[in-house]
Amino acid sequence: MKTESTIKNQDECALKPVIFAGAGPGDPELITVKGQHALADADLVIYAGSLVPEAVLKWTKPETRVLNSAPMNLEEIIDEIEKAYEKGKQVVRLHTGDPSLYGAIFEQIAQLDKKSIPCKVIPGVTAAFAAAAAMGIEYTLPEVSQTLILTRMAGRTPVPETESLELLAEHKASMVIYLSISVVDKVARVLEKAYGKDATCAVVYCVSQPEEKIIFTNPEELPEIVRKEKIARQALIIIGKALDIGNHKKKYKSKLYDKNFSHGFRKKKNDKIALWAITPKGALLARKITKSLPDARLHFSADLNINDIQASCFERLSDAIATDFHAHTGHVFIMSTGIVVRLIASCIQNKTTDPAVVVVDEIGRYAVSLVSGHLGGANSLAIKVAELIGADPVITTATDVNQTPAIDVLAKQHNLFIENPEAIKNINMAFITGKKFYLHDPYKLLRDSISPSHILTDFKKGQIAENEDIPGVFIDDALAYFSKKVLRLRPGSLVAGIGCNRNTTMKEIKDFFEEVLEGSKLAIASVIRIATINLKADEAGLIAFAEELKLPISFYDKEELNRADGIKSPSDMVEKHTGVKSVCEAAAILASKNGKLIVPKHSTRNVTVAIARTSFIS
Repeated sequence: MKTESTIKNQDECALKPVIFAGAGPGDPELITVKGQHALADADLVIYAGSLVPEAVLKWTKPETRVLNSAPMNLEEIIDEIEKAYEKGKQVVRLHTGDPSLYGAIFEQIAQLDKKSIPCKVIPGVTAAFAAAAAMGIEYTLPEVSQTLILTRMAGRTPVPETESLELLAEHKASMVIYLSISVVDKVARVLEKAYGKDATCAVVYCVSQPEEKIIFTNPEELPEIVRKEKIARQALIIIGKALDIGNHKKKYKSKLYDKNFSHGFRKKKNDKIALWAITPKGALLARKITKSLPDARLHFSADLNINDIQASCFERLSDAIATDFHAHTGHVFIMSTGIVVRLIASCIQNKTTDPAVVVVDEIGRYAVSLVSGHLGGANSLAIKVAELIGADPVITTATDVNQTPAIDVLAKQHNLFIENPEAIKNINMAFITGKKFYLHDPYKLLRDSISPSHILTDFKKGQIAENEDIPGVFIDDALAYFSKKVLRLRPGSLVAGIGCNRNTTMKEIKDFFEEVLEGSKLAIASVIRIATINLKADEAGLIAFAEELKLPISFYDKEELNRADGIKSPSDMVEKHTGVKSVCEAAAILASKNGKLIVPKHSTRNVTVAIARTSFIS
């Protein structure tokens, strides 16, 4: 019969599931923050004493009961857990490295599940990753190795036949071999056959601990050196081409930070101009241009049968243009304008993002600015090409013909984002005709570039909306709604500090972020960066959100965040879990280069957002 006391204890236990935590590779500082907190709250800790150093237990309370599981069997371990659980105690089962890797947690969780005892798992740093950090290597280098195999040699405990070390080694991927130092001779024979006797391999003993040893060798000499160093346990054997590059510091450059490689956070920055030719005369003219235009890349028709290592040959011009149109900042087509118009028609997207397009006749008489004259730079490219070949530049944009300013050019020069490019024509026409327009420019970003004779008056609330026939320019990061004739230019002035709970979705972050901006009457186009704590460097929802908005993220550690000045909403709860008084406000202030916090922390259950304005006025 269940007594009142029993029921009470069971209710308390329901709030304290048994925690399986990864202790990391041995250094007590390499346990996760969450694992550290679990140890600090524990009433009973059962740790794998054969592998987990006692130093990791320093995070426990003095009164915490600590048991070494090395001499215990499964039944004894489960019995101790069950007794503590029934008394409402917090139990932590501490395994070495990460519990999911050779941790033997499955059988324990299965037994606890039979007893209806809930469990949760806190991951840890496995020795393979601590070893990579200690050696300063990267297991996954593009075009070198993109696969990491974590495995062990069959011994007293067998492995599945399809996962034998012999079969896995045939892949020649980066490989970390656990629990196999006692059969090092067998391992060496397998590695020598698959990777070669002179391949670089390493033995890493007690990584991250005071007695750590890292020995570089090769499969042929591996057994001898292991015996010489008297290494019999707690060691990894590591091999792979990535290890060879890291050990010998061979020259290697990834594509991730290559200026010519694009991804969600950075668009490809290929400043080369593409030169296209389909006739022999066109090819000769293209070569002449490249002599004085080193950023140009030749593209010749394969039908010309030109052997030129500097040139890229194409079979179908339409296919080549479809592939490369947005990969370059500009294109020079040496052929008829009609051909070019038909070929690029489907590639043109937006005047604010399309590359420059210039057309040159194959005799070299004219260089015509065809597309993206202002923002894309086709006008200046046409003038440059014309100078190189002695041609006449043909510029047809109205502001250039009339020798008046162009608002889109001014915006580009001052790094202002054009929010509604369809309104550009209203302002440029005002320049051409001498018609005055309204100007809202509180930070005086364009004051020196626009003659006072063009300005009707400073913007005042409601003034533009009342008269839709009068154009205007609104330069601000504030939200405002006007007639279609008002051009909205956004300075890159805002930084968003964001905090979120683990596993918060991208949609939840985005919806609340937009809600905060709208409620604060700030334009999303003026947001230039997101900032947060470095604990969120792997937060999938936040990373996806930044990719969605095409914004970079700055990550700050707790020491940096705690040094931020101007925090308005410190949180004891945040400090308890992260070690900092503020995440979103502090991150926003830091990423804005100590700008002004204009939107203090706004919160939901899972997301916090704060906005700072940079000192963007020069």
